[in-house]
Amino acid sequence: MTAPRELTGRANRYQSLRNFYLADRRRRASREDDIGLWWRVGVHGPLYRAAWVRGTGELYVTRLGRFRRQAGEVLVLGRVPDRSRLDEVLQGWQEACPTPDSMAWLRRRAERLTAA
Repeated sequence: MTAPRELTGRANRYQSLRNFYLADRRRRASREDDIGLWWRVGVHGPLYRAAWVRGTGELYVTRLGRFRRQAGEVLVLGRVPDRSRLDEVLQGWQEACPTPDSMAWLRRRAERLTAA
């Protein structure tokens, strides 16, 4: 089970959302802010949902889809302590998200955050 090469650079990986939440109790108690639902790798590649965990400052993506080998996999792209900094780094995400290969855009922006 390997993530697409474009996503593996700095990300912490978890096999599922369940594993992600179990790995740090702060995640279970924290609220999350959605940062787009249709992030895509390539033109016809897999789709991801992005979210920011307030309690840990983690920006993560989880692969969408049912009955696929990597569905549910979680990749932590970076950390940022507050929402205002996240908004600054991800300015324009609403326009970028639905475009082809939008995951490359998100990954480049996430590189400005503290490494996961």
